[in-house]
Amino acid sequence: MTSRADETLRDLDAFFERLFLTGVSEDIIKEYFATRDYEVIEAVDGYDALEKVNQDIDMVLLDIMMPGMDGYETCKKIREKYDMPIIFISALSETDNMLDGYHVGADDYITKPFKPSVLYAKCQAILNRSKKTEKEDKETIWLDESKHLMYVDGEAVALPNKEYLLMELFLNNKNQLFTRSQILNKVWGYDYYGDGRAVDTYIKKLRKKLGVHSHRIQTIMKAGYTYTDEED
Repeated sequence: MTSRADETLRDLDAFFERLFLTGVSEDIIKEYFATRDYEVIEAVDGYDALEKVNQDIDMVLLDIMMPGMDGYETCKKIREKYDMPIIFISALSETDNMLDGYHVGADDYITKPFKPSVLYAKCQAILNRSKKTEKEDKETIWLDESKHLMYVDGEAVALPNKEYLLMELFLNNKNQLFTRSQILNKVWGYDYYGDGRAVDTYIKKLRKKLGVHSHRIQTIMKAGYTYTDEED
């Protein structure tokens, strides 16, 4: 039986980002992130990092100059098993140092000194992009709002404005039934006085562009349309 304490811990896991500091000794960094919904986990050096790192870590901040195993080697070994974002933090500011960092798998490189707010902003930007990519990888159909494109199994499909708005309505309201009148009001606007059969025409166009996923737009007889993620 799941206890209330277990449920609380699970809620906290979803709320906090797990930040893994390796060889980073600056207390100001730990304090800054700890007060901004990050759970800060520390490793004193590369060997300690490889024992503690796991798939639940969201982000790794890694120094280069560490005793025993340096940051480059640590990064390389972490990359052999995990794909979470890694940022190097280092006093080494030469271009070659940065290139070496990217070569072993780092996502970014920030040189000391820096403001914690700048590092925090970098972490947030990288995590947001990472989560967006993960979401898109899991979905076979999604929309790119900035380009007004629909992606079907990774392939970009151009959509005219009304088709885009109709697909957006479906994706944002999965398994919800819409009558033709509701679709006309939401996509064409309340001042549209044309034939409601225009909806059927645009549904037919969308289904054609969805290809093998055309069944996801379902016709509910004498009621309207709904969209489902379920495959046949």
